[in-house]
Amino acid sequence: MTIVHGAPLSPFVRKVLITLEYKGVDYENNPVIPGAGDAAFQAISPLGKVPVFEDEYLTVPDSSVICNYLDERYPQPSIYPSSPVEKARALWFEEYADTKLVELLGGGLFFELLVAPKLLGRATDDKKVKQTLKALPRFLGYLESQVQKNNFIIAGQFTIADITVTSMFINAQYAGYSVDTHYWPKLAAYLEFVKEQHVFKHRLDEEQEMFKGLL
Repeated sequence: MTIVHGAPLSPFVRKVLITLEYKGVDYENNPVIPGAGDAAFQAISPLGKVPVFEDEYLTVPDSSVICNYLDERYPQPSIYPSSPVEKARALWFEEYADTKLVELLGGGLFFELLVAPKLLGRATDDKKVKQTLKALPRFLGYLESQVQKNNFIIAGQFTIADITVTSMFINAQYAGYSVDTHYWPKLAAYLEFVKEQHVFKHRLDEEQEMFKGLL
């Protein structure tokens, strides 16, 4: 039995679920939320974070470790390029998304505009939101220089880079933010292209149904 522990609205959980679905691996999802006091979850997540992956061979946290394991165990279709150069690029974009983009789009927008008021019952930190919006252009500009319209980051191949980068922007979208097509037209077109891929469309349809009250 393959289980992914963590609510699908987490971009890190989504990253793992999309990888599993892209590879055609059946799984169950336990939509646990960090900090909810679930003793069983705390026992398998030393850092108290999601996702945690569990199958008949191992139980392991961290989305990047999980995705690498899944690609080793289920090599086709691969989410990593075969070329060392392109694989390095894909891993870099994964890291860029998992660190800086999640800080801005996740913590600065999604958490403050959606999670805080609707799940935690506290007011949005407007100062943090303004600071985030002020900081974003620099990082969006970098992505604008790297992506292509209507293509994947690593041209011609759907990779972990597309999964991770796009997933962060989906969370920002849930919070009401969208990339300005005037300033970053290539990035906006790229994100729409990736979201139109079957595996993304299916995952987003599932999320909309599961969280329609919240969203």
